[in-house]
Amino acid sequence: MSSILLGILCLIVVLAAIGAVGFVVALKMGVIVHQATKPTHLDTGNYTLDQGREVRPEEEKRARLPQDGV
Repeated sequence: MSSILLGILCLIVVLAAIGAVGFVVALKMGVIVHQATKPTHLDTGNYTLDQGREVRPEEEKRARLPQDGV
């Protein structure tokens, strides 16, 4: 009789451990999904065309020329 009770107790402990591990894994997966759905960067800057730089004609020519050794 005591061996049956010991077997049942071991089974309950094993099932509780499996349940606890499953809960922790589900919790971690929830945190990962929550972090993945957050926006990576919230840009609140106000940008205008005046912040750009003017490209001179000689810089445009240099940009179009192939690199040496290519």
